[in-house]
Amino acid sequence: MSKLHLIADIGATNARFALVSDASNELQQQQTLAAADYADLTHAVKAYLAAIGAPKVARACLAIAGPVHKPVFTLANNHWQVNKVEVEKLLACDILWLNDFAVQALGVTALGADQQKVIKSGTGRNDGNRLVIGPGSGLGVAGLVADKGRWVPVIGEGGHASFAPGNAQEAAVLQHLQQQYEHVSVERVASGSGIPVLYKAIAELAEQEVRYTDAAHIAEAAKQGDALAEQAMQMFFAILGQSVASAAVIMGATGGVYLVGGILPKLLDQLQASEFVERFVKRGRFGTYMDEMPIILSLDANLGLKGAALAVQNQ
Repeated sequence: MSKLHLIADIGATNARFALVSDASNELQQQQTLAAADYADLTHAVKAYLAAIGAPKVARACLAIAGPVHKPVFTLANNHWQVNKVEVEKLLACDILWLNDFAVQALGVTALGADQQKVIKSGTGRNDGNRLVIGPGSGLGVAGLVADKGRWVPVIGEGGHASFAPGNAQEAAVLQHLQQQYEHVSVERVASGSGIPVLYKAIAELAEQEVRYTDAAHIAEAAKQGDALAEQAMQMFFAILGQSVASAAVIMGATGGVYLVGGILPKLLDQLQASEFVERFVKRGRFGTYMDEMPIILSLDANLGLKGAALAVQNQ
């Protein structure tokens, strides 16, 4: 009889749960729970299992946007504290604890042709290192390295690298933000939560009214021709392009760059019309190296869960 395995992709805003079996990687009993509705991961897992009839699971893969190597930790961008012993007692099975971007990285290895959009063409090597990066509440970064016929995720905290401005306006924004934050990281400005930060800084530097406080309203205002919102979105994509390029150079991503997460597909038209690619390839004497790298946008909303399914089935 086929065994069931619990998989989860847990970010700052949502916790996505599903079941898979030994026989198939098809997602079953898929549910998304809002992190704000639960005190911590243990309560969210209990709620999910209760909602689907409390099945017995043989193994679990829990992918979380936090320092999963620690026995107890708090997520970087929400209030949840994770106590691994509590969760292990609740599930009473072997648990594979992974960084959320480890499963995003594994997910791109099985990305279908109809689930991706070429943002920039290139001549990526089939066995070359890959970069997997995406703005969400923060900026997730991971690598993929080929090893004896399989892909191995390389996990770091690249979103917390320092923001490096690419022009005078960005330098002015950085200087303005340094008066508010001890450290201005890349994800402080190149993420979903970073769009309002950029917009507010641009408005304050121009001594204009701050009319919007969330990314969705700023993106929509930019589409409607609001000048400050347009500047914020243009700067967001430009900074993101430069930041992705820096990570790609460090990773040696000759196999290509994969953009993941739920934000960029919603902003596809603005992404394609922006300076993102221009800033990506703008590397002076290293421009040819960058120009050869393809950039692929994942359109798969379940990429993390599918990566977790691959991980738990190969455990």
